[in-house]
Amino acid sequence: MPQDRLGVVEGWMSQVVQDGGVERCDDLHIDVIDPEWKSRNLWAEAAYWAFQTAIEVRDRLKLPLTLGLGMSLCSDELRKDESVRLAQLISQVDWTPPSLYPFRPGQEPGSDLAEAIHSKKIGSDTVSLNFKVLDVPAAKTGLFLRFRRMDSDEYTNSAFIFG
Repeated sequence: MPQDRLGVVEGWMSQVVQDGGVERCDDLHIDVIDPEWKSRNLWAEAAYWAFQTAIEVRDRLKLPLTLGLGMSLCSDELRKDESVRLAQLISQVDWTPPSLYPFRPGQEPGSDLAEAIHSKKIGSDTVSLNFKVLDVPAAKTGLFLRFRRMDSDEYTNSAFIFG
């Protein structure tokens, strides 16, 4: 089964690079990599494997990408911890499994919040907090993000780890 999973990650990465998926931020949910990963109790292990593997594939293919593992959080409160473990993040995830995201370096979520606020894409009450992931070696940084799109009254709470 790991070979099948690897093929899914490699195929997704090749596709997003070739067809504009990086600019669209085409994601890959962990349960698409392996349908067994629909089970919430496997999300931490699956997210770890997917993120580490995607970083290895990116490096092997020498792709100029930042890879993110994105998680939609159910909590209205952002964690104030400077360091977290992946399982702590996963415990806060809503009903949507974590996803891999491709980004051009310097275009990751949170990289230009001032411009997004100035251009009225998101509300001026946007909050971002950086954190370190203690147990994911490929993770360079993490970001908690709470924002409201200008066309919505609802807030989005997300966590990303980047590598």
